[in-house]
Parts: sequence; structure tokens; C-alpha cells
Amino acid sequence: MKLSSAYLYEQLKKEYEIADSYGISGRDGYLRPFLYRKNTADQRGGRVHGHICVVPLEEYPERVEPDIFYIICCQKVDNSYMRNDGILDAWGEQKEHPCLYVLQKEDSPADILNLLQQIYDDCEAWDERVDDLVIGNAGMDKVLQEMAEFLGNPVFVMGLDFSLSAEAGMEKLPDKARLFTEDGLNMEYMNALVQSSAYEMLVKEKHTVLYRDHSSGLRTLNRNLMTDGQPTHRVVMTEGDTELTPGKICLMEAVVSRLEYLVSHENANSKAGTLEQIFQKLLTDRTADYVQVSRQLSAAGWGKNHRYQCLLLQITYLNQKLLSTKAICRYIQKQLPDSISFFYQDEVVTYFNLTRLELTEEEVAAKMVYFIRDSYLKAGYSRVMQGHMNLRRQYVQARTAIDVGGRKKPYLWIHHFNQVAMPYIMEQITRRLPGSMLCHEGLLRLQRSDRENRTEYVRTLKVYLDQHLNASQTANVLFIHRSTFLYRMEKIREILQSEMDDPEEIFYLELSMRLLEQEEEKN
Repeated sequence: MKLSSAYLYEQLKKEYEIADSYGISGRDGYLRPFLYRKNTADQRGGRVHGHICVVPLEEYPERVEPDIFYIICCQKVDNSYMRNDGILDAWGEQKEHPCLYVLQKEDSPADILNLLQQIYDDCEAWDERVDDLVIGNAGMDKVLQEMAEFLGNPVFVMGLDFSLSAEAGMEKLPDKARLFTEDGLNMEYMNALVQSSAYEMLVKEKHTVLYRDHSSGLRTLNRNLMTDGQPTHRVVMTEGDTELTPGKICLMEAVVSRLEYLVSHENANSKAGTLEQIFQKLLTDRTADYVQVSRQLSAAGWGKNHRYQCLLLQITYLNQKLLSTKAICRYIQKQLPDSISFFYQDEVVTYFNLTRLELTEEEVAAKMVYFIRDSYLKAGYSRVMQGHMNLRRQYVQARTAIDVGGRKKPYLWIHHFNQVAMPYIMEQITRRLPGSMLCHEGLLRLQRSDRENRTEYVRTLKVYLDQHLNASQTANVLFIHRSTFLYRMEKIREILQSEMDDPEEIFYLELSMRLLEQEEEKN
């Protein structure tokens, strides 16, 4: 097993005073140590390359090798021996070869050598324990527990979609510093990470990276785990009460291949997968057999007499890029267990079983409102309907709520289908012909009269219709005398060529008013 110069530096510092150091790095790696002697160095046949060499100060060679970590033992520092062969670069790449001056009083270089051997023994014993856990199928939780105990830092493995695979020692951290709490994913924390450009860059990293997290106030070591050559998960070690040091990089790197093996053998939640497959098929296959779908849902406990509602969430490009959409789905299902949430056509679709939840649509909306706002999402709700036959239509309602509501009131985060039903109807009516070609022809004559004679017949008629044909109330709203209103109505009936006593014509006139208003808005 290889250990970095930084890790060995940190361990030696516990027992000895370090006089000086150069080129120490957390990213290099060296094999077990040798005791270096000038008269025996050549006899080793180059076997010291890639190793540590414990060197008495008087034996320090004139010519140093770049791939050897020299630990120089001395009882005092003489500046004439100090060689500035590199620079301290603990977190980054090694500069030149590393060199460490260890002050020792009564101990001999052999004592330092023995301590180094013990450090290697401890690390390799830990490495073997991790191997045994993986081979014995003990699970990722046990591996991380072993890792947390040996290194002294909380650690967890998550998917890049913010799914938790396993964790150890995280209970020691305050909730605000935990991405995953007992209540599920900390959405406030996740949203802060998603908005961070520094966090976004972590996806591209192939090495262990120190991330200074301003959301939690703690530093973390992050290493991406690969599946089929692509990063899919990440192991994260948090600072907590124990400092994160450069030396821990090499030990974190040592378990990467084991964690990647365990990640590739994770099993998905089969129950949620089954429900998701049913709803995915329902939305994608227009020829789906609704009787069969109803039987499948009933078998999953979603009865045909239950009440359902659909929610559609319009996510951002950043959510898609950082794979946080799956985290959104899991969060919703955590907060409202009798729901199914999945990714469909670049949006998050959720169906709530209100009967099983024992909640009203208002109570569901109240539970979701702050999450939607704080996650910068746009939401559309369908109506609540009973049974399975309208599930696809409820998706269309939710889709319509976002489309029409987003155009009519773009400043709102949340739209309900009931609030946009009338504008939607008006838009559908005028898809092939404009409102001016569909409305009551007499209404167009009223408009021309208003333009030519500066009358207010259209406004008068609109108020009259709004006041349910109540003459006195209409006159009050228009601030005119009742006789003036009656005179206007006489002229309006003459231009309309109608006595306005047919309920269907009254409805047509009201609809025509809305069609013309909509056309004016477009213009």
C-alpha cells in the first residue's frame, strides 16, 4: 500500500518535532521505508526507488533521486544542510521531490523507521478489513463505518442525482451541515449547491477535491465514483470535529475502487419502479389499455375509487445538468409517501393519491408551496378526479395550467387548472379563426358606431351583461341616469337588430365580448 508524504508527515508530527519540510503533497504515494546508508545504497540495485528513505543527516546523499521521499534524521538543524528542493504544496501536485527534517533527541533513525513501519502496518490492516467487508458482501454502510472510524471524519456516498447510498458518522454533525437528514434530503442545502458554480465543476473532476462549502460552513473531500467510465456517484468526507488534512487523500483514494464495485451492485426500489413504469406507459402510449392499467394500479394499492391529482413541475436547465431532478422526485415521495414522482419530457410529473394520503388538495398544495418556491420551480396542478380513466387527462390539465398560467401571469410560481380553464377555452376557440370572425356580428357594428360617433355602446352592453341584465345596477356602475341608460339600450338593440330576450344570444354576446378582449390583448 502506498502512503502520501503528507500522511506520513502528519503521523510523524504526532511523535516528533518536524524541523522543516519541502514538497510535501497529499497526492503522491510511497512504499514502505528503507534505512538509507551510503555504503549500502548501491547494493540495493535501485530497490529504494518509489520508497521512503530514512536518512541520518550525515548520510544524506550529494545526489538525490526524484522518486524517493527522504526523511532526514537530525538532532539540530544546520542551515548548511537545508536544501530548498521544492515547495510546500499540501493539497496540490508535488513540486520536485519531498524532503522532511525530523528532530530526534535520544531516538535513533531506526526508531523512526520502526514508527513508519507501524504506520504502514495499521493502514494495511485497515485496508484488509475494508477488503474483507467488500468480499463478504457486508454492504456499503459497513465499509463507510470502517472508513469513518479509522479516519475520524463522517463520510457518505451519494448519487450525482442527490440520492443517498450509504453514510457513517453523519449523526455527529448539526442538521444544517447535513445534506441528508432523518427527514430526507435537505432541499435548502441542495438548492445552494445547485446554484454554486464551484460545486458544478466537481462533476468533471477525476481526483479527490477539497470543497469549501459556504452553505454548511464545513470543508469536504469529494471523489467521484465511476460506472462504465462515467461519474455516477460521489464519496464525500466532511470535516466535523476532526480536521480534514491533505494526508487523508491517499486513504480516501485507496477505497475508491471498492466503492465503485459496491455502487455498481446497488438495487433500485422495485415498488416505486413498478408504479413509475405504469404511469410512464400511461403517458407515453396513447393506445394503452386503460382496463389493464386500472388492474395494475389496483394491484399496487391505487384503487379505482381513489381520488387523484396531478402536479407538473417545470425544472431549470441547471436542475437537469446537475441531475437534481431525481432528488426532487425522491423529496416529494418522502414528504407525501402515497405519491409517485418521475421525470418525463424534461419535467417532473407527480401523481398524488389523495385518498391514501387522507389529505385535501388544499392540504397537499400547502405542503408543497415552500418547496416549489425555494427550489425556483414552476408548478401546474390538475383538478382532483376519481378513478383511473382520467389520469392522462389530468396530466394534460397540469400541462395546460403551466402553459396558459405562465403566459397570463408569468410572475406567479404556481398555477391551477381551474384558474386558467376559461382562458384555455378561449384560446382553443380561436385556434383556426380569429375572435372577430367568431363573435356576434352585431357587436362589430357597435364597435364601428363607437369609433365613428364616439359613443360608449360596447362598454354599456358589457356592464349590462356583467350585471345580469339589471338596468338600475348597470346605471349605477356607469354613473349615469337610468333614463340615459334606457336610451342607450334602445340604440344598442337597434344596432344589434335584437331584442336580447334569447338566453342563447345573451350567452353568445358574453362570449363574443371575451373573444374581442382576447384579440385586443394579442394586438
